[in-house]
Amino acid sequence: MTLQPVIVIMEKLLALHEGLLQLAVKKTDIVKSGDAKELQQLTKEENKFVKAIGQLEQERLTLTANLGTGATISELIEKATDSEADKLLQLKDKLTHVIKQLQERNELNEGLLQQSLQFVQVTLNSINPEPTSVTYEKAATGKKPATPTRSMFDSKA
Repeated sequence: MTLQPVIVIMEKLLALHEGLLQLAVKKTDIVKSGDAKELQQLTKEENKFVKAIGQLEQERLTLTANLGTGATISELIEKATDSEADKLLQLKDKLTHVIKQLQERNELNEGLLQQSLQFVQVTLNSINPEPTSVTYEKAATGKKPATPTRSMFDSKA
């Protein structure tokens, strides 16, 4: 049995993951620059890659099921010829390496986005502080202070 169709799909998966890694590297620069529109556009591109990866993975699972083998590369290698087994091992190693790099880059981007969100929150809190009562009130009266409860900035937007 030939595993060439599986190898072709694995090569496509590798190419898509490498493209996703390039987008993740680009995302780091965009997050650092703070360009929200560019970040939104890049996120749309990432979603296209993720969708394509999902479709290819589904094709791979269907193909391996039709071949009567398991879905793992180890199971495929057992039934492959020597040249196919070598190619599958190379693809597995490359794909594993790219996925690890992608995971590390995504963790970095997540940290940068968290810092950006914290900065925005601190900035909004300094512009729109919570109203505090500066006068003494009896707890039983239940009256609210006469100060406006809404700032000219809507921090919930």
